Amino acid sequence: MKDNFRGWTSVYAFTLSQATKGISFKLVTTLISLLIIGALVVVNLVVAKPDKENKNEPSPIKTVYVLDNSGLQPTNYKAIISQTNKNDFNEIEYIKVIDKSSEEVVKSAGEKSSEAIAVVITKKDLGYELKALIPENSKVSKNQAESLLNSMSSAFETNKLLQVGLSSEQLIGVLKPTVVSFSEIGENSSVVTKVIKVAAPMVFSFVMYFMLLLYGQTISKSVSTEKTSKLMEVLLTSVHPYAMITGKVLAVTSMALGQFVTWIAAGVVGLYGGNAIAQNIYPNYENSAITIINFLKDNLGQTALTLPAVLLAIIFFCLGFLFYCIIAAVAGCMVSKPEDVASTQAVFQMPIIISWLVCYIAPILGKEGILSVARYIPFTSPFIVPADLITGTMSISMGIISTALLLIFCLLTIMLAAKIYKGLVLYNGQKLNFKVIGNILKTNK
Repeated sequence: MKDNFRGWTSVYAFTLSQATKGISFKLVTTLISLLIIGALVVVNLVVAKPDKENKNEPSPIKTVYVLDNSGLQPTNYKAIISQTNKNDFNEIEYIKVIDKSSEEVVKSAGEKSSEAIAVVITKKDLGYELKALIPENSKVSKNQAESLLNSMSSAFETNKLLQVGLSSEQLIGVLKPTVVSFSEIGENSSVVTKVIKVAAPMVFSFVMYFMLLLYGQTISKSVSTEKTSKLMEVLLTSVHPYAMITGKVLAVTSMALGQFVTWIAAGVVGLYGGNAIAQNIYPNYENSAITIINFLKDNLGQTALTLPAVLLAIIFFCLGFLFYCIIAAVAGCMVSKPEDVASTQAVFQMPIIISWLVCYIAPILGKEGILSVARYIPFTSPFIVPADLITGTMSISMGIISTALLLIFCLLTIMLAAKIYKGLVLYNGQKLNFKVIGNILKTNK
């Protein structure tokens, strides 16, 4: 068996050299990397830039005439509102009015300036009413007056509590909001954590699906090239099919993973580099993606984002990609004529589509039972296990077992592809069917 794989390194080196030496490969890899970095830097800068609408600009209101008919002690609105960090209202002057009607107060505000309003406080049966009155020809809009009125209402409520005689510590305790929540014993109560554990497998499965569709046909074409020409018989006299398939599949897989890792690295550089540039310009900014990563480190399972879990997840991701690349090679081995290339692609594409749909939809439907089984099936495990290892949903020991199963199936599939590759020499040009494949697999060599 060991001799059957002899020479695979030569096949690997030659195929990898042929796949990567072209200017188009290097140009595409470099340009996409630069585009990813540039796009993420631009996105960080755009997102970090504060919205003009959200800036805490000073209120256009300069003067407020307050007619307080509540019967309570007057409220020091300027002092209380400034303590709540409402910097946009710091320039407002509050003028207390007594013994005047609402109409007279509004008239006084209008005569003062176009940036003045009146606020009337009235005691009602069910509480107190604060009403803003905007004079005619005023520059103050309804929304601007409403924003100030909300702050004045909070200050009025604070003043009521102060009149009860509470200390500052007691007042802080009274003003603290009450939050209602529930949790089940033994379960993680964080909704965000649960959402991430559902979303992560979906994202990883989509990445795997995208990579396989992008590179799968390249591998299949690489294996089938010699079969549709006259080179296969010559090659088989010097290299065993096991070595041929292994070298070709590993070469194209290495090329694909290397290119993809380069783009991932570019994404990391763009994410953190763009965040650093944006923070230098807007000091209070932090990228939401980085915030989520930091949250994952602190709130997921015990093995989540630990070095062993991440390393095993990377190994499993590469091994899962390799497994499907071998299946793509099987599809390429089944090509006996150039026109058969399209029809044999179903052997490669159908398992991908079905497995991806299972792993993508099951988390949405909450079918944990399906996912528990899918983690150990070689066809579905590449789409779910890497994410489960990183988020701590799956233990390291379970990941090792799943990895061992996938590795065994990789070796078996290579042997299957090699037998088909060699056996079709006798059926070159014939229409491929189950009977032909059966006859090939019955052969001993």
